[in-house]
Amino acid sequence: MNPEHLALLQQAPASTHADDTWARLCCEQALLAVEEGCYAVGALLVDETGELLCSGRNQVFTSAYVSAAHAEMRVLDQLESEHAQVDRRSLTLYVSLEPCLMCYGRILLAGITRVRYLARDRDGGFALHHGRLPPAWANLASGLAVVQAKADPYWLDLAKQLIERLQDRQAMRERVLAAWRGGR
Repeated sequence: MNPEHLALLQQAPASTHADDTWARLCCEQALLAVEEGCYAVGALLVDETGELLCSGRNQVFTSAYVSAAHAEMRVLDQLESEHAQVDRRSLTLYVSLEPCLMCYGRILLAGITRVRYLARDRDGGFALHHGRLPPAWANLASGLAVVQAKADPYWLDLAKQLIERLQDRQAMRERVLAAWRGGR
């Protein structure tokens, strides 16, 4: 990890909140995503005993443009390939950024019932919009709790800064448009 990013993690306050450990790990993954030229989003899955099962980061631009390489998707892919026998209703998904509509749908289909995010996504987050789902999807969403993590304000603010300041939103959008046109 580059020294500037490492310093952000090292200057964090001592852990005093329930979700601080997971918030830190989400931010670490988000910083790694930034270093790979991707959106600053990290995610992980934790079981009911507090064991980390899966972790991942946004990798939309890592090698070639992959539209489904959101952090949440990577973690859910890992869950399905490596932990198929785990009761998914007992897991908590931690994400540095509120899940988008695509990830929200995948979370519902995967059977995850608890999501904790660090930063709201004012442009693409879906946590407050699940009331707009079609009836079949609303039924799936009825058992899902999506709330902000109980983490130190340092982690909540860092996640917000990562998504807003450490990447140029317009440049990222232009990269997506270029990929749609067949470029990288």
